[in-house]
Amino acid sequence: MFKLNRQIITGLGLMLAAVAGASAQDASGEVFGGYSYVKASTLVAAPKTNMHGWMGGAAAYVNRWFGVGMEIGANFGDIPAPSGVTAPNLSSKQYSYLVGPQFRFVRTHRVQVAAKFLLGAAFGQVRVGEGTSADAAAKLSAAGYSSFDQTKFAMLLGFPVDASISQHVGIRFEPGVYMTDFSKTKASNFRFSVGPVFRFGGK
Repeated sequence: MFKLNRQIITGLGLMLAAVAGASAQDASGEVFGGYSYVKASTLVAAPKTNMHGWMGGAAAYVNRWFGVGMEIGANFGDIPAPSGVTAPNLSSKQYSYLVGPQFRFVRTHRVQVAAKFLLGAAFGQVRVGEGTSADAAAKLSAAGYSSFDQTKFAMLLGFPVDASISQHVGIRFEPGVYMTDFSKTKASNFRFSVGPVFRFGGK
C-alpha cells in the first residue's frame, strides 16, 4: 500500500509540474485520475456488488471538440457466499484497459462537459476466501462460485463533467456505463469516478 501511495504522489507531482509549464490557452490535452466505484460482478452466478478502486487516463484533442482518450482502472470487492453456504467472502478484482474517441460539447471557464466511447479489455479475477473448507468449496463450485481468471472485451460510455478550480486544474465527476463480457455474458454496470484533472497545451 505504501508503494502504491508513493507512486500516486509521484504521478500527481509530475502532472502538477507539467501544468505549471503549460500554455495559458485552450487546453488541447488533459491527464486525470482518482477514485472509481463500480456496481458489478465478475462471476455470472453472483449478484452485483459494490467495487471500489482507482482509475487514471489521458486525452488529446485534435481540435476544439474532438479528441482521443485512454484510461486504465482497477476495482476491488467481496462476493458473499450464496444462501445456504457458510463460507468466507470471495475476493474479486477487475482491471480495465480502454481507448477511444472523446467529444467535448460544453466548454466554459467554469465547466467542461464531454462524452467518451472507449473500447478495450478487462481482466477479471475471483478467489475463494482463505479458510474455506473443502465441503464449502464444493458447494460454492456447484453454485457457480469458484476461483476465476479471465480477460474479455470491455467498453465504457462515460460523461466527464469538469468543474474548474483554475485554468489548468479542475475536479472531474464522471458517471458512466461500464460493460463487460465475462463468461460470454454481457453485463452493463454503473460506474462513477471522481478526481483531479490537469489541462495543458493550447492553440
